[in-house]
Amino acid sequence: MLKSGDWALLVDPKGRRYLLRLKEGGRFGHHVGGVTHEQVMAAGYGGRVRTSKDAWLWVLRPSLEDYVLLMKRGATVTYPKDAAAIVLLLDLAPGERVLEAGSGSGALSLFLARAVGPEGEVVSYERRADFLTRARENVEAWGVQNVTFQHGDLAEAPLEPERFDAVALDLMEPWKVLSAATRALKTGRQLVLYLPNITQVVQAVSAAREEPLLLRRVLEVNHREWDVRPPVAHPHFRQVGHTAFLAHFTKIQPLRGEAAHEEQGQREPERGEGED
Repeated sequence: MLKSGDWALLVDPKGRRYLLRLKEGGRFGHHVGGVTHEQVMAAGYGGRVRTSKDAWLWVLRPSLEDYVLLMKRGATVTYPKDAAAIVLLLDLAPGERVLEAGSGSGALSLFLARAVGPEGEVVSYERRADFLTRARENVEAWGVQNVTFQHGDLAEAPLEPERFDAVALDLMEPWKVLSAATRALKTGRQLVLYLPNITQVVQAVSAAREEPLLLRRVLEVNHREWDVRPPVAHPHFRQVGHTAFLAHFTKIQPLRGEAAHEEQGQREPERGEGED
């Protein structure tokens, strides 16, 4: 049985989702009828509740994806499909320390925090106080305790060199903090930029040439959802299109008298690449 303070996801007959923080005496209103929070608690995860208009709502345990897409937000959230790719590109493991700049609404912070686990740490910098407040509230409401929020500009932060195992930057002008972020990153580890438009990518890649950073790839993450109702199946009429570009770098040892980027993009395909 669920209790006050738990999160629940209600799903209506058309598959629409509603995030609910349960409390004693609470009530959820819906056009197919309302239900009390006590009904939801009694039903438990995987159960159903009957509304006041004799319709049914499923009670599910919300995933992190559900929470991020439905939580209160200040800045636009990092979409879960992109956050999952960032975690993969950063090659995170439990117990590691991640530096983030651009806390936004706390979405990416939550995915990073889960990847490094309770023994790891995410240090997140945000210049806007209102965004920082919202991000902290969202992270704490989900029950995550391994994120440390800092109000300020990453470029001016007193960061210890080679302290972090990974860096994730979700900023409009990441080139302004790239030197500080690179110094704080351990050699051989990964840095990922989250950038909405390709013009930002070009400028960021150009700026990265001045740092000991090796460009690995620039990519988009596409996500196409299907509506399957046997015997009919077709793509959903509403799709999430372009959200952002991800620029992935590895910190390398400084090269003496050579440009780290000189041969980038000029290599021959490795075995299996580009083959039919």
